[in-house]
Amino acid sequence: MRARSVSLRARESAAGQALVVLALSMTVILGATAIVIDGGNAMAQQRGTQNATDSAAYAGTVVIAENMAGAARTDDDVADAIDAAFANNDSALSAAQYIEFDGTSAGTIGGGGAIPADAAGVQVTGQRVFDTFLASLMGQSQWTAGAGASAIAGSLRSLCSAADGCGVMPVTFSIPITACDGTGRPLRVAVDWALVSLATAQADTTGQYESIVPLCKNGPGGVGWLEMDCGGNLADQIEEPCNDAIDIPVWIQSSSGNVNAVESEMNAYAGEVITVPMFDATCRDIPSTGLPADCEDAGDGSNLWYHIPRFAKFLLDEAHISGGDMDECNEEPGGPPVGGNGSIGCFKGWFVRYIMQGRVGEYEGCDEDDTDDCLEEPILGVQLIR
Repeated sequence: MRARSVSLRARESAAGQALVVLALSMTVILGATAIVIDGGNAMAQQRGTQNATDSAAYAGTVVIAENMAGAARTDDDVADAIDAAFANNDSALSAAQYIEFDGTSAGTIGGGGAIPADAAGVQVTGQRVFDTFLASLMGQSQWTAGAGASAIAGSLRSLCSAADGCGVMPVTFSIPITACDGTGRPLRVAVDWALVSLATAQADTTGQYESIVPLCKNGPGGVGWLEMDCGGNLADQIEEPCNDAIDIPVWIQSSSGNVNAVESEMNAYAGEVITVPMFDATCRDIPSTGLPADCEDAGDGSNLWYHIPRFAKFLLDEAHISGGDMDECNEEPGGPPVGGNGSIGCFKGWFVRYIMQGRVGEYEGCDEDDTDDCLEEPILGVQLIR
């Protein structure tokens, strides 16, 4: 009887140990599964939170850039833009502050009043609280993903690639654009042509602010066509913008494509905002210094290099570029009228005040007495620096 009793106790002990091992094994398996499932979800939530903070920093800094450009913007506008970006990305704002160009704090956002004079950008942090799956069985029903981002505004020094949303049309407008009516008068953006907000341009049904950009048949004129060096012909590069990131200023060679055969491709963008390089000089060959002033042959006709110091956003209405379109380019809507002496085509549309993404340099601003110089300032841009 004693032996049977010992044997029974041994079996019961072994069974108890097995249950302990099984329980521990199940805990380990459950924990590992939770890591895979909830850990993967946490990574996705982290990316979503990062997108939210990136969007909020960018949105708030766009408002600052608009303020730099002279638009009436306040601290409330910055705060509203940040809040909207977080709401659109299912995340919550934790903290937001203004930063100077070097990243140092320039004050807290949300207090009302004017945007600080030394504010060049926005720094935000945010979070997203989300439910777990298997981790809730271990007492962790919710996790929190946090992220931060910073963005600054300034004078645009480069433009991002088409893959990042900055598709550049292979067409360039001059700075200033010379009229084709034989007078040689300059036509300048924000002087002879209005520089308006996108909302104003879209609401301009009468063409009050519309611009007519002439294509002259003599000399480089006001418009040139560019080779973006990414394959395909000119029509292909219009249909699928393919620029790499572009540092400014840059020399880009003219296209050898048939410019008279791409009118339908350009007009496919009617009603849309296109990114247009602006050139201030042409040259037969790129000067060794890279400076337009050192060009030995400004050139004429084809196979030229265009010097691009800036870009503009243009809301396209109509493109008349097949040749012989003098009537269409000398009638309303739009202005000033091109004339008729040498203009064989034109672009009709609006130059819009549009903030573009890219690498930026510190923006010094302009004095009230320097209105003409301010018009020559590079276009403003926003750079996400995190």
